Amino acid sequence: MIVDFRRVQSHEPIMIEGNSIEVVSEFKYLGITFSDMLNWNTQVDNMVSKVKQRLYCISRLAGFGLDFDKQLWLFRTMVLSLIMYCGPVWLSSCGKGQVDRLNRYCRKFIEITGECIDHEILVHTTRIIASCGHPLSHYYHRTRRHYILPRKRTERFRNSFLPRSIKLLNVDL
Repeated sequence: MIVDFRRVQSHEPIMIEGNSIEVVSEFKYLGITFSDMLNWNTQVDNMVSKVKQRLYCISRLAGFGLDFDKQLWLFRTMVLSLIMYCGPVWLSSCGKGQVDRLNRYCRKFIEITGECIDHEILVHTTRIIASCGHPLSHYYHRTRRHYILPRKRTERFRNSFLPRSIKLLNVDL
């Protein structure tokens, strides 16, 4: 493989001990697919294909009544480990569309598990409230009827863990 961004690409054949080396447009090395234009389309296509297969396996097991902790463990070991393998090499230089494709299938896990993610948030929230030394514990103020949501104007805060956890706590009261 020769990486060359010139418009007219003319290369002499590479010879080693009299043998001509084949020039290819892409190759796979240690599970990562490199292309001669240094884009990651083939790598993302391969990842999406593998993630789909593994999510299907997890969804079938969830249909048989596998509990959430085991589903989460399977997701972390089968899907996230696959995506994060050599992430600094290829994931950091992917385009937004390629990253969105991968994120779309990671969100499928939430659809498969249903509201179990909310249960996981409630478990973490109760630990935070019980621990006075936790940095988030002072944000949980309770009146007689419900927890009070801190007033913040940013969209980033509204999409964060804290407002979602307080809303879930208030639903459970």
